[in-house]
Amino acid sequence: MTSQEYIILELNDFIVSFPQTRVRYEYDQLSDVHFIEVVPNSVYHLDEAYIKWESEMYDRFIASYPDQNICFISDDALVGLENAQLALTGSVYDTIYSTNRTETIVEESVIKVTGFVNINSFVCITSNFHSTPPTNNVVEVLIDSINLPLAA
Repeated sequence: MTSQEYIILELNDFIVSFPQTRVRYEYDQLSDVHFIEVVPNSVYHLDEAYIKWESEMYDRFIASYPDQNICFISDDALVGLENAQLALTGSVYDTIYSTNRTETIVEESVIKVTGFVNINSFVCITSNFHSTPPTNNVVEVLIDSINLPLAA
């Protein structure tokens, strides 16, 4: 069995065990890395059962394919999937939890992020906030102490 076939079998079992998730797989030939993207972030970062599964899956993969590389990411990673070869969606997965959305629904309000501006150690988040009925207020938030990579 090839490493890609092995990963696909594991991910098919994974999506049954974690029906609240979406998982995508891509093999990047240039970097020679198997990427597995798991969303939502609440599962990827906080779910103890998922964290245990990832650790055990990593160990099994490396034991079976010691010359291969595997990387688990979520949709908030600095790298992303360009050409996913597999995408599996759990039976109760809801896209509202994804960080790639530009709209966040909070009760009866919608916040649409329109841009980010890095000002020295501050980040300015500009958004159009509206509730029912829309007020079209513009909200700017300064957040101190955020480590963001700066362009060269």
